[in-house]
Amino acid sequence: MQTRKPLIICTLMMLSAGACRPGISQRTEADSREQDIAGVERLHQQDIAATLSDDPAALAGLWTDDAVRLEHGRQADIGKPAIRAADERAKADHPKAKIVSYAPEIKDVRIEGAIAYEWGYFTGSYKETPDGEVKTFRGKLLRVLQKQSDGSWKFARVMWNLVD
Repeated sequence: MQTRKPLIICTLMMLSAGACRPGISQRTEADSREQDIAGVERLHQQDIAATLSDDPAALAGLWTDDAVRLEHGRQADIGKPAIRAADERAKADHPKAKIVSYAPEIKDVRIEGAIAYEWGYFTGSYKETPDGEVKTFRGKLLRVLQKQSDGSWKFARVMWNLVD
C-alpha cells in the first residue's frame, strides 16, 4: 500500500496540472477548426478552377471515390468513375462549348468532425461556340464534403439544380 500512495499522488498531480491548462486544448481545437475552414475554402477554389477549365480529370479529382451527384432530370451519378464518365460525355456532346464564368455563393458551411455541410447558389455563363452568344445560368446547391486522411477536403454528395 505504501508504494501505491506516491503513484496515486503523482497521477493526481499530473491530471490536475492538465486541467489547469485548458487553453492548450482550446487552442488546438481552434487551430484544427481554422485548418478545416481553410481546407474547405481550398476545395472551393479548386472547384472554380476545375469548372472553368472544363477538364473532366480535374473535376473528378475533387470527388471522393464513393461520391454521389444528384442533378435535376438525370439519374444519379454514383462513384467517381461515373461522375467523370458523365462529364466526359457532356464534353464530347458539346466539344466547342466553353464555360466563361462560374461563381459559387456559399451561404453556410457547417463542419462536424470529418464531414462538412454547405448550401448556397452559383452563377455562371457559357458559350456553345467560340463566337456564340454568352448565356447565363443560376442554380442552388447542397453539398456534403468529407475530410481526407491528408487533411484535404473532397465532395462526397452534391445535389444541385438550375433556378429561373
